[in-house]
Amino acid sequence: MTRRQFAVCWVAAAAPGESWPISHTHDHVQGLEVDPDWFWISAVDRRTKTGWIWRVDRRTLRTVAERNVTAGALYHPGGLQIAGGSLWLPIAEYRPRSSARILELDPLSLAERRRFAVDDHIGAVATDGKTFLLGANWDARRFYRWTLDGKLVETRDNPEPLAIQDMKWVDGALWAGGLVGEECRLYRLDPASFRAARRIELPAGVCYTHEGMAVFDGRFYFLPEDEPRTRVYSMAMGATPR
Repeated sequence: MTRRQFAVCWVAAAAPGESWPISHTHDHVQGLEVDPDWFWISAVDRRTKTGWIWRVDRRTLRTVAERNVTAGALYHPGGLQIAGGSLWLPIAEYRPRSSARILELDPLSLAERRRFAVDDHIGAVATDGKTFLLGANWDARRFYRWTLDGKLVETRDNPEPLAIQDMKWVDGALWAGGLVGEECRLYRLDPASFRAARRIELPAGVCYTHEGMAVFDGRFYFLPEDEPRTRVYSMAMGATPR
């Protein structure tokens, strides 16, 4: 396949706006999703070797629904996305080159609707809710593309150095947050080629893309810190070229 070329540029994101302290015992946070009313947070409890998904009220910051998604050796949930009326979440063994399940859940009750197995550790998923589901394995060395009913369509090596922690497929773009070495980075990727169309420079002080990342209503949301400092941060997507 001929590589598509993109005019890649660095842009600077706006300074952080609101933030929300999350008091739940999340241990090691993983994924984040946001809408006007709720935060959805996935996390692994390394002390008990269990994986969790929570729905948190944005106004009261109280947990209103939770689900233990552990399945034997599978207890590492990852980056998640809500689209097409479903919440998609991977649950994997806590080691690379292992195994995982992809779960389709009801966003409000967190009840399971469907699942399928994958012979790799999947650390994050994203979907447009209409055509395909995308997955990235441990450190995002490889991407997977499935139909929404779990049929494997494609695997492809990651052409970028970004070790993705969470990603969202929004309006034809794949926003991915993660690490390049020790540096926290936010990329806009083409969901067909997985090549970077844009790289966002984030404000200093917090490694915002260390774990969860969401895109909603013209803003980025980040969940970088484990307990007891767990906090959701927000900043405008509007950016000015440097």
